[in-house]
Amino acid sequence: MNVPGKLPPPYRAMIVEDQGMVRAFFERWLADLPGFMVIGAARSGEEALTLVPTVMPDVVLVDFQLPGMDGLEFVKLARQIRPQLRALVVSSLSDALVLTRIQESGVEGYVEKDASPDLLAEALVAVASGQRYYSRKFHETIAREGANAESVGKILSRREQQVLGFVLDQKSNREIAELMGLSVRTVEFHRANVMTKLQAGNLTDLVAAAKSRGWRDKA
Repeated sequence: MNVPGKLPPPYRAMIVEDQGMVRAFFERWLADLPGFMVIGAARSGEEALTLVPTVMPDVVLVDFQLPGMDGLEFVKLARQIRPQLRALVVSSLSDALVLTRIQESGVEGYVEKDASPDLLAEALVAVASGQRYYSRKFHETIAREGANAESVGKILSRREQQVLGFVLDQKSNREIAELMGLSVRTVEFHRANVMTKLQAGNLTDLVAAAKSRGWRDKA
């Protein structure tokens, strides 16, 4: 594999990915990547947080979508334990809503989950070496949508954005509650706030309002 740049002594790397096959691929791939040492892998942010104080990673490869807390929440909490931790986020989502959150979170990098191994290696090396790395698609989407002052990411809270995504996927309140680990009443509360803030009276209105404010279908 062609890995750009000269690396210092091995970086201690952690993987946070809930899909078993993807996590196993990342572990095997990262074990063969010069300059890196895999010191932990977890299926959720909660599980990963229990490992951080013990393994003390330098860099984390983390999926955006995780059960319970998402990847950005994990990074924020992990940095309270390991302030120098650097993070590369991977995701199958590339709509403006998600990318705006990633941009504002302060993580050092983002690439799509279908990126080639060489591009993923380039991104991880850059992030671990103290640089920032965001994919071309990320920059294109942010340039096109991110400057919108009325974007969904700037109107709704993080939790409301999560609820919006599930609502647009036509999940029921009970399904959303199970997926997010919340009560149905709490989901109903967030859903009502989303409808109010986006001035939507029904699902059709909500879809139109979300798209006009930067929402894009999943890639």
